[in-house]
Amino acid sequence: MTAPPAGETLLDRVVLPGGDGRGRGSGWTWPKRIVALVFWGTIQGVFLLPRAVPVPGQPWPGFLLPPAVGLLLNLAIAAAFVWWFALRRGVRDDPRRRATYRLRAVPPAAAPWILPASASMIAVVCAALVVLPRFVRIPPDRNTFLDEYLDLPLGVAAVLVMVAVIAPLLEEFLFRGWMQRTLERRTSPVVAIAVTALAFGLVHVDLFGLPLRVAFGLASGYLAWGTRSIWPSVILHGAYNGSLVVLGDALPQIDERQLTAWAQNDAVFYPALAGLALASLALAASVRRARDAAPAARAARR
Repeated sequence: MTAPPAGETLLDRVVLPGGDGRGRGSGWTWPKRIVALVFWGTIQGVFLLPRAVPVPGQPWPGFLLPPAVGLLLNLAIAAAFVWWFALRRGVRDDPRRRATYRLRAVPPAAAPWILPASASMIAVVCAALVVLPRFVRIPPDRNTFLDEYLDLPLGVAAVLVMVAVIAPLLEEFLFRGWMQRTLERRTSPVVAIAVTALAFGLVHVDLFGLPLRVAFGLASGYLAWGTRSIWPSVILHGAYNGSLVVLGDALPQIDERQLTAWAQNDAVFYPALAGLALASLALAASVRRARDAAPAARAARR
């Protein structure tokens, strides 16, 4: 094996995606990419591992790490991910890699539109949870293991960091960064955004959530492409995921049976449908305004 170029380590070739086939990162292969994704996808759930040995006086299996430790661990994992993929010298000195992941600052004129876009995304999630059961059956909730963790002190905070911080980082760098950016170079932005959004929805293997995830993927993909930055889509993804966790914890009495009953009740369904339409329009408008505010978008129209 040849020595890596200046500013790059051998570990870059094993873990970091990228590489143009002409030098930097060219040792990166599909199996290594899969290993990297499995690695980052696995360590985010380490804090949920059960104990191997029961503790007297406590229900078993219990958890290996208490929520307070899990919270700190997840914050450390999130910081490590950002450092590894965005802040390290090997990444900062590689323009191609930074372009692949859209590692650019959010355009100042576009930044004010990220908050209304995120709020609209939360409204879309809330309305969709009432509308979708009319058409697609909600799968029964069998994740009692996670529910037990959420009931512990700081359990919600630990899970929220995993779901609303780590997962958005991992999935946005993968889908709106690596996958969509690669497709944009080979096809067109419209095709790249649509294909990536569909892949994002399908990879979760959940028919009930598929329409909502694809819709989110379209908004997130358009936002990443329009602003030329990965960070707005990470924030939007955090709002999307976080709203599901917070709603589930704040309103535990709203389960699949309650949602299904609401969906079959016209007095609830049609107002929710109208709310979904309005929230979707607000989301589309916010994302479009963010795109129009980006300097690159204005330059492209000239």
